[in-house]
Amino acid sequence: MIQGHGDDLYRYGNRVEINFSTNIFNHFDHSPLFDFLARKLHLITSYPEPEPTTLEQAIARQNGVSPDSIMVTNGATEAIYLMAQCFADRVSFIVQPTFAEYADACRMHGNTPPTDITTPTAADTFGSNTALWLCNPNNPTGNVVPHNELLDTIARNPHTLFIIDQSYARYTLKPTLTPSEAAEADNVLLLNSMTKDYGIPGLRLGYVTASEKLIAMLRRYRMPWAVNSLAISAGLFLINHRSLYTINTEALCQECVRVSTLIQKLGIATCPSDSNMLLCRLPEHTAAELKEFLVDHYGILIRDASNFHTLSPQHFRIAVQTTAENDTLIKALTEWTKQ
Repeated sequence: MIQGHGDDLYRYGNRVEINFSTNIFNHFDHSPLFDFLARKLHLITSYPEPEPTTLEQAIARQNGVSPDSIMVTNGATEAIYLMAQCFADRVSFIVQPTFAEYADACRMHGNTPPTDITTPTAADTFGSNTALWLCNPNNPTGNVVPHNELLDTIARNPHTLFIIDQSYARYTLKPTLTPSEAAEADNVLLLNSMTKDYGIPGLRLGYVTASEKLIAMLRRYRMPWAVNSLAISAGLFLINHRSLYTINTEALCQECVRVSTLIQKLGIATCPSDSNMLLCRLPEHTAAELKEFLVDHYGILIRDASNFHTLSPQHFRIAVQTTAENDTLIKALTEWTKQ
């Protein structure tokens, strides 16, 4: 899905002033990180660690698990493809609608074509040697599976491998799986994204937490030098300066409810969300038409969600930003609905 992702800011040059198309909060102050990396540019003249062990150890300390339960990857997407490759013999089930890379990765590595399901509790009907892919909080709906319900489903299905993408865990108030819960389970691969935690999508940093056995299996498929020196250094800096990257999750979730209410008043349907992202559906016209209108007239970029499996040409997704920016979006949508 190389051409189908959101945050296609690169297509619009300097025409975009407010970016709602990414689920990342866009208002971190990165200047300390920039200054730090400016002093680390000499690292590009040498090879990085063949495996990013230093960063894995730091993440393990932060999360209270063994370093052998952590594998750092070149973004969460690399982890998705490695997991699909490592467990290609399993029959995959994907909770839809969701991030398309899970299905794409399964197809790339010759998995049995994945089966769409609507809830993780469907695992109770699976046979052995299966894998369930779950985004939690889910992209694009923002929904979170109740923590106890998810743990119970995992425990009842020991022969199913649960691949759980928690890239957006910092954007919800709902409890999600802890690193310890993932590391102690025999059938869970937990995916986290430093991209989303710290707002650094260009650096490509993700990591998997799982039992030492599962991580050992996954590491067999990792290419050497997959994570570059600057990314490793940045990851270490971010872990040591996490206080600089506070997300007011409560405020974002409250703002999501407010924006959802205002959008519904315009006759645009919205999906209930447990996070900062909001899936919307136009009553007529298409999300592609709305997207171009917003860029042309307001410098606003949204996510055309029509290419999410099971969604329609009328679906679009936003992630709330500041109150002022959200109000600008509401103003723009109000003008659109009056056309």
